[in-house]
Amino acid sequence: MKINIIAKRIERLDKLISSNTDFSRSEVVEIIEKNCCVVDGKIQNKKSTIISPDSKIEILSVNSYEKKTYKKINTYLVDEDIIVVEKPANMITHRASKNNDVSLCEHIVNSYPEIKSVGDIDRPGIVHRLDKDTSGLMIIARSANAYEKLKEMIKERSISRNYEALVYGKPKLKEAIIDAPIIRDPKNPIKRRVSIGGKESKTSYRIKKNFEEYSLLDVKLFSGRTHQIRVHLEHVGHPVVGDNLYGNKKSKLKRSFLHSSKLEFFHPMNNKKLYFESPLPLELKKFIETIS
Repeated sequence: MKINIIAKRIERLDKLISSNTDFSRSEVVEIIEKNCCVVDGKIQNKKSTIISPDSKIEILSVNSYEKKTYKKINTYLVDEDIIVVEKPANMITHRASKNNDVSLCEHIVNSYPEIKSVGDIDRPGIVHRLDKDTSGLMIIARSANAYEKLKEMIKERSISRNYEALVYGKPKLKEAIIDAPIIRDPKNPIKRRVSIGGKESKTSYRIKKNFEEYSLLDVKLFSGRTHQIRVHLEHVGHPVVGDNLYGNKKSKLKRSFLHSSKLEFFHPMNNKKLYFESPLPLELKKFIETIS
């Protein structure tokens, strides 16, 4: 099977293919690098190749990309500018180049193709992210104007984001703010850790319920660093249950007990106040039952 595209304007090869097909950014790069892209009769294997108007682009084989299964993502709000969704656990927010999992971003673009042209070509519509193991509420930009305003709102910290987290042990304080800078761990590039000289990071928590060996927390983000909640809670001696990277690998829970439970913000276009609340997923509720 072939896909034929006629260039309408001067554009990079990878961007042209991405905007005219359903392929993700990483798939486009793979297609080009595997010599499966022909431009005006010549194979092009550099994604940055500049394509002239009226050029003919052929994608020679797409068999390996036709086996994706998309599913409908639970949505709380859909309008012309934003979509509020509930990301399932064990789903990546957007694809990395060496990850073949179908991402939340790809599921959303499959349902709302216009988002492909919104924001970053690598992660269209994405203005913030959740870790793979983390479930819950996320905002997706559906229009370019909303994307820019949402990014600014996140930068200004005007979007309120709360999480439910089950942690090991019982914090001494019922409520506290963890204000500790975070850097990439020099010994493990996948991890982050608290360190002087890192990026300013602030997280607050409130104990909702204590169990014999655990505590259920309501956690609020004031900044949004990679792995921030997980790093901060591990730093104060109460790692998230089920977190294999920062917690206890022997946990019976097959995912991190971390759920994006509440979102509160003003609509980026009409300024209407919005509030969303997501209940704990079934597997987390069942785990709570086993420790109660």
